Amino acid sequence: MDFSRRTAQLLHEEHRETIAMLENLENMIARAKRAEPDASDPQTRKTLEQVKSAFEQDVSGHFAFEENELFTRLAEFGDVAIGQHLTEEHRTMLPVAEQLVSNTANAINNGFDSDSWMEFKSLGGELIERMLAHIQKEEMALLPMLEELLDPEADMELAEIYSMNQ
Repeated sequence: MDFSRRTAQLLHEEHRETIAMLENLENMIARAKRAEPDASDPQTRKTLEQVKSAFEQDVSGHFAFEENELFTRLAEFGDVAIGQHLTEEHRTMLPVAEQLVSNTANAINNGFDSDSWMEFKSLGGELIERMLAHIQKEEMALLPMLEELLDPEADMELAEIYSMNQ
């Protein structure tokens, strides 16, 4: 899907990247099943590094931008509910993401044992489910709202703010 507003398009592109990362994580979990994967395997290592990077940098910045810039503007237009709902989802996902990042860093440095793999798999599965549902809500509700509500000047300002923080 393409959007006419640059801000919506930038968020959409980041959603696509996040979905690709989540699919890689899901595939890694599915391939390994109960036995912990070899963290030195190039494909596994690439996925672990991708997960770590995405949640350390991209996702938290994405959430902060939405909360600080978009949801406040939507509230000015009279739509508070979507911002409150999505912010609640952010607050639920961030602690899970932080724990997954910690487990991922440990796996990159030390590999998995059966306990760390079970915890990683559980956190990863929870985050995959929550993130995909969250992205779907944003794609179907938030981004179309931005298309309608943002004028060209506000769109350029927001796109610049977003790009500077990425």
